[in-house]
Amino acid sequence: MRKYLIAIGLALLICQAISAQTIKGNYAIKNVSTGMLLRVKDASNKNGTPLVAYDPQNWKCMTWNFIAVAGSTYQLKNLFTGKTFQPKQSDVVLEEQPLTLGSNNQQYEFEPAGKDIYFIKLKGTDLYITPEDKKGTSNSPIILAKKTKSKEQQWTIYEQAPTM
Repeated sequence: MRKYLIAIGLALLICQAISAQTIKGNYAIKNVSTGMLLRVKDASNKNGTPLVAYDPQNWKCMTWNFIAVAGSTYQLKNLFTGKTFQPKQSDVVLEEQPLTLGSNNQQYEFEPAGKDIYFIKLKGTDLYITPEDKKGTSNSPIILAKKTKSKEQQWTIYEQAPTM
């Protein structure tokens, strides 16, 4: 009986380790519903520039380096600007700001929603990255909203090696 329980415990640990694998590298973040990617508007380097939805391109301004914090929590560094995004003070609008390692309002939890699909939650809140325009208009704002479990709040990631 004891060997049986130890075997089950080991199997559970292995399953947990496999399901909690760390995301490493550079990725595009694509909305499941609209097909649009996350991008800093006009690839601007200016603090306060909004995060928007944009047609998929293999560009640095649409590629994010995943910096592991703990478990499934990451900070996201834009390859073009070297910055990240966070909510405006007391708002749900996301904007570009310098990356501050360890800053809670720049940390995002990637919650599994299916095979290679995630809900992306701002750490310490109940707010999720969501396109403001459900139709996916180019340059439409990306905001934080309460979880709806809809495809509009689901994101997939894929490795990207930008050409420009």
